[in-house]
Amino acid sequence: MYDLVLKGGTVLDPSQGLNEKMDVAVTGDRISLVAPLISRTEGARVVEALGKYVTPGLIDIHAHVYDAGRSVNHPDTAGVRSGVTTVVDAGSAGPANFQDFCDFVMPQAKTRVYCLLNIFRDRTNPLDTKESDIDVDEVVRVAQEHPDIVKGVKVLVYTRMVHLMGLKHLEAAKDAARQVGLPVMMHMGDIGPKDQPPTPTEVIGRALSILDAGDIVTHLFTPLTGAALDPEGGLLPEIRDAQDRGVLFDTSYGDFNFGWERAERVLAQGIIPDMIGTDIEVHPGAGYRTVSTRGLMEYASFFLELGFSLEDIVRMSTLSPSKAIDIEDRSGSLAVGREADLSVFEVVEGQWDLSDATGVSRTGTRALVPILTVREGQIIEPGEAPHSWGWGPPPAETPARAGV
Repeated sequence: MYDLVLKGGTVLDPSQGLNEKMDVAVTGDRISLVAPLISRTEGARVVEALGKYVTPGLIDIHAHVYDAGRSVNHPDTAGVRSGVTTVVDAGSAGPANFQDFCDFVMPQAKTRVYCLLNIFRDRTNPLDTKESDIDVDEVVRVAQEHPDIVKGVKVLVYTRMVHLMGLKHLEAAKDAARQVGLPVMMHMGDIGPKDQPPTPTEVIGRALSILDAGDIVTHLFTPLTGAALDPEGGLLPEIRDAQDRGVLFDTSYGDFNFGWERAERVLAQGIIPDMIGTDIEVHPGAGYRTVSTRGLMEYASFFLELGFSLEDIVRMSTLSPSKAIDIEDRSGSLAVGREADLSVFEVVEGQWDLSDATGVSRTGTRALVPILTVREGQIIEPGEAPHSWGWGPPPAETPARAGV
């Protein structure tokens, strides 16, 4: 007898090459069986999934579920309430904030939460960061003491930071990451006031050359300056060199970091991203960020419009991020014996407004909508969405503000 049987859904699991109608049985917090036609009598609870997709639990490689000194919203807004079983908080906490991060996030989150520790000591006032706030020793100490939570080091390369300290903060992040055997996630894209001079392309090139195989560059499709393309729209050669040597690329949106034209230019020049993160901010309003509530299901709909297959999208939000932060022994697969983290969603036909960060809107014809999440064998229904129209993109007849 199984505790739970999900019946009749299309099991889509790139880790095992599965894309077919099958049932999934769960016992306790483990996957017990993936097979056609498991008898209903074998499940203490049976959930019908006909017409739905059943996948390994989705992983958001780039989220923000903590805001040092200001956390008020529930971290599960970015996680299990929206069909995502695992989120990676990308740099919201430095070593001085890490204990508060744990005290606030961990007790209330049903979502599995990991942390990329910021290279700067204290993130209470991120707009006042100085070179003297770099703290390699403390980052190393916290990472070594909490390997179950800390999965990398986060650093931002953009015009203000480059003006203040060149690439010293990136070099420090690499130093700390190498000491503990973890990846660096490097932000690129000139966030902040528009009157600041752009980061020179040669500086971005030097930054990319510092990165090693397994490190992550986030915001591949940002329309901002200081990113993947030069002012004439050509791909920086260091982008291709980095991907060739094993650096991974993430496409997180947030407020500012997806442009239709930029995405198509990058793709046309042969660079395919490895992962789909969101840069969702469940505590909007800090600094330059104002909305940032686009969840993984909503953002995935953009990739259908870009021509990615559903299997591509699931791989980029399950198997690939699980490998990136070295959790593939427990996540990213529906293999028997793995922890029972699953996402169940449907692909809904319609007319959907897909607005980028520049105000350009396209109409998509398919949207991913969460049905339920299974986290360690427990069913979690979708919670209240941050938008009036639900968890997917807004209907085309209700145009959304860019970034909403």
